Amino acid sequence: EGDAPSGHFSSVSAATRHTCGVKTDGAIACWGFNGQGEATPPAASFKSVSAGGGHTCGVKQDGTTACWGDNRAGQASPPAGNFTSVSTGDLHTCAINSGSSVVCWGQNGGFGRATPPTGQ
Repeated sequence: EGDAPSGHFSSVSAATRHTCGVKTDGAIACWGFNGQGEATPPAASFKSVSAGGGHTCGVKQDGTTACWGDNRAGQASPPAGNFTSVSTGDLHTCAINSGSSVVCWGQNGGFGRATPPTGQ
């Protein structure tokens, strides 16, 4: 558990127990609780980041998505492809792919949270 790092950031995402931000050089810095690796980002250059329950995902500069941390429901196992944005929940994650469609993975549960509606 740690304090926010110094430096300059272009975006930030706060979850319940951890926070991550994209630094102006594209690196991700995370702080707070790290019990499942959710605050230990990979070394890569990112465009955006989303901190979830026990996992975190980010869109890399090349358009692929990387996730780290808790993966008990598959929420940190993104599909292949290019994405423009990503948003993490507790046990699921959704992203917008390069075709402007919503793609989700992880626990669907009784609420259908990982089953986006079809386009119009």
